[in-house]
Amino acid sequence: MIYTLWNCLTSTRLCFWTLNLLTVNLVIGGLYTNSDKRYQQINTQLLPDWLQNNIDGDCWWLISLMMLLTLLACNIAACSSQRMLQLWQRRHHTDKKHTLLLLCPTLMHLCFVFILSGHALSEFSGLKTRMRCVAGQQITIAATNVEVLEQHSSFHATGVLMGNLQHCEAQLKFTDNGHNITNQLQVLHPLWHKGVSYHLVMSSKALPNQPPRLQVIIKQDPGLTLIILGNTLMCLLMGGYFFIIRKLRHGDNV
Repeated sequence: MIYTLWNCLTSTRLCFWTLNLLTVNLVIGGLYTNSDKRYQQINTQLLPDWLQNNIDGDCWWLISLMMLLTLLACNIAACSSQRMLQLWQRRHHTDKKHTLLLLCPTLMHLCFVFILSGHALSEFSGLKTRMRCVAGQQITIAATNVEVLEQHSSFHATGVLMGNLQHCEAQLKFTDNGHNITNQLQVLHPLWHKGVSYHLVMSSKALPNQPPRLQVIIKQDPGLTLIILGNTLMCLLMGGYFFIIRKLRHGDNV
């Protein structure tokens, strides 16, 4: 029984059908998100919190998406483990350089699992919240009190963009155990404080010569290390793999 399940989990056919079902699922999910604005709230809430308040029959595609991604990660991990075991058993009959070359694609797949695990960790155990960017607004994150001191918007004074929004920023005060730190927060220039990131975004469209409504998106990503590590290793492995392949095709010594 276990042997049969293992063979099923390590099959390329399972990977093929899982990827096809994921594609169909994402297309259907795109249609749902375009027609239902509540899915936009996922960007500012953890997935379990969003599901607790919004789950219904229309969320079937989101549940199936998580199940398919989990199945794909298990399939990749099982296939990679089997492949590494095969290469280990053949290590005495293959040149070390070629063994490493054959191992690179497997390691790339494992990097994808690292990235996927990092996103899942952040989505299920991280922090997502927001507050209005209005002077005097406060929020407590862990042991840190965050207060908006002021916000400022500037507009183009001349040219074809005259009157259009040019720059937005807010001044935040962080209080930890009686110690105060003041920092400037700008759009597209987030702040990090004690492992938490703060992002300034517009919650409404900016009208000419009128300051937009702003809010601060607050996030904590415990899986960020896995995501960065997975992406970095994947880029290095891909670069080294194709470099070695190119050298071998030209008959050069590696």
